[in-house]
Amino acid sequence: MAGLASRRTGVLVGIYALALSAWWWFATSLAPSIITSALAGRGSAVVVRCVAWYAGYRPLDAVLKNWKIAASAVVMGGICHLALVVAVGVWHRRHAPTRTVGQARFDRANSVLLIVLSLVFFLVTALAGGIHDYYFFEQIWEQIMLGRDPWFMVQGQRRIYPLNAYGPLFTVLAPLTLISPLAPKLACALTFWLFAAWLVKDFAVGRHLPAWAGTALLLWLASPYVWVEIALFGHFDVLVGLLCIGAVEARTRGDDYASAAWISAGTLLKYFPGVLVPFLMLDGQRIRVRFLVTTLILGALGMGTACLIWGPSALRPLTFAVAREPTQLSIFRFLEGPHAPFDRDFFFFTMDELATPILLIALAWLWSWTRRRRFEMFASCVLAVSVTLALYKVGFAQYPMVLFVLGAYWIVRDHATLRRQAPLITVFCAYFAWLGYFDVLMSLDDLYWIMDWAALPSFVLGCLLAISIVRAAPPEPEPVVHEAAATAEPEAVG
Repeated sequence: MAGLASRRTGVLVGIYALALSAWWWFATSLAPSIITSALAGRGSAVVVRCVAWYAGYRPLDAVLKNWKIAASAVVMGGICHLALVVAVGVWHRRHAPTRTVGQARFDRANSVLLIVLSLVFFLVTALAGGIHDYYFFEQIWEQIMLGRDPWFMVQGQRRIYPLNAYGPLFTVLAPLTLISPLAPKLACALTFWLFAAWLVKDFAVGRHLPAWAGTALLLWLASPYVWVEIALFGHFDVLVGLLCIGAVEARTRGDDYASAAWISAGTLLKYFPGVLVPFLMLDGQRIRVRFLVTTLILGALGMGTACLIWGPSALRPLTFAVAREPTQLSIFRFLEGPHAPFDRDFFFFTMDELATPILLIALAWLWSWTRRRRFEMFASCVLAVSVTLALYKVGFAQYPMVLFVLGAYWIVRDHATLRRQAPLITVFCAYFAWLGYFDVLMSLDDLYWIMDWAALPSFVLGCLLAISIVRAAPPEPEPVVHEAAATAEPEAVG
């Protein structure tokens, strides 16, 4: 069996090598002249329209430069797809002996869907290039590779702010740009599809989900929200979400050091995962001191190293997170808009000033409640992320990607013990369907007509999701009572 698998892998490598060589010959030998002619109005009408759409309003030199980058990124995307296909084959063969005929049919369909959807995804990721926030990521990584300050300041509409609002580990992605400016974007795409393939082909099978559930899960993971956030915009929040999964899973196994390492890495990449630390340190009603101390030490080492290399500028994102104004899908953006249900002059403080205290008070109350209730670990972390997203004043659409992967993993992991799954899954899907719709409008630059009220459905769905998580969470674990202690006679007092 191993010999057959190795021969199949060798054949796959040969096929991909031929296909990518043919693509490189076309992209470098024929495509530049086709682009030049089409922009001059020569050639078939279809080709002229396609090239004009790709070029936009850019001059010819810029179009050819971007095409060269995209052409090499397609080659990298093909290599990523090959790695994914090999992984899918490994997971497919691992569970083949235990499948029934009906399960095998669904499993083959899942494999085909994974291969086809991911291939298109990698192509879109490469050909879309560096747009939206990824354009600014490239500027930050360029400064890093030049040895300059990664948290340099830029002039905005209201104030001077750091273009880089991320943690020190964001700098680790910079060396990938030596391969290609789009290499970090493709790395995020590959990471997501490896996670999706593993979740569907391996983890869900091991958790004994129905065969059809794997197909439904795969179609959900390939929703428009993911296409816009990763394939088009190149946001890296999927990496943050996977680090959170590693932290929570390690903590549920009692591995404090591994959990601290995962959550510290996530927080040093993007500070958002820091909200999970208070919930991860709970063990029933006790505090896991070893986890907390390790996390604080790793976080201090990461920030201290960054300050030694780049100086106090590494701390700019922390102050910026508190000072920045409510944006996009934040409920505080809605409460400062024309559709607010009350007169803003009635309050002594602005919504901007109230946002952070409200979030901190809500998280403190939630932490105290989960501690009293001995709330299940994974459910408490998913709940904490949901509440943070509902009340955080920086309501960018990429932040819920952490909840997207964390929540999907949790539902698959604990499906056997979850109660009232239908409402939870319904609200979870509705929440991200709305976010996907918002993202599609953003990609089309057509948000102007919903910007003043878009935060309201996000907030309502976020609150419903938090309620659904509480209702669906596994029952509280019973306190462990040792038999010897239970049968022992009470000691005399006095």
